Amino acid sequence: MSIVKSLFALGLLILLSQGLQASTRDCITTLSANGELDSVNYTLHADDVDRDFGRDYLAEAIYMIRVLIDQEGCSRNDINFGQGPHGRSHSRCTKVIRNQEHTRVCYVETNLGYFFLTKDLLENINITYSRWD
Repeated sequence: MSIVKSLFALGLLILLSQGLQASTRDCITTLSANGELDSVNYTLHADDVDRDFGRDYLAEAIYMIRVLIDQEGCSRNDINFGQGPHGRSHSRCTKVIRNQEHTRVCYVETNLGYFFLTKDLLENINITYSRWD
C-alpha cells in the first residue's frame, strides 16, 4: 500500500510542477507584451507604493517588481528572486555617479528574466524587464 501512496504522491508532484512551469511561462509572455518583445519598459509611481525601505534599495526594488507582476496579472509564485539563468541569482543596486542619488540603478535577476530599476526626479520608478534567451 505504501508503494501506491508513493506513486500517487510522485504523480501529484509532477502535475503541480508542470502547472507552475506553465504559469511561469504565461507570466513571461505577459511581461514581454504577449511574447512579441524581448524587453519592455514599465513605470510605477512611488506615491502609489506606501512602504519605506530606508537604505535597503534592493528590498525596495524587489518589492516594486512584485507590485508590477501583480498589476500585470502574474502570481506571486511565478517569480523566484533567488534563481537566475545559471543557478543562484546575482542582484545589486549601485549609483552610477558617486554622490548623485538620482543615478542609482538596481539590477535584479529572477527566473522570469532580469530587471533594471531607476527613479526619476518626479518619483517615478522606471522598470525595464528583459526576458532570458
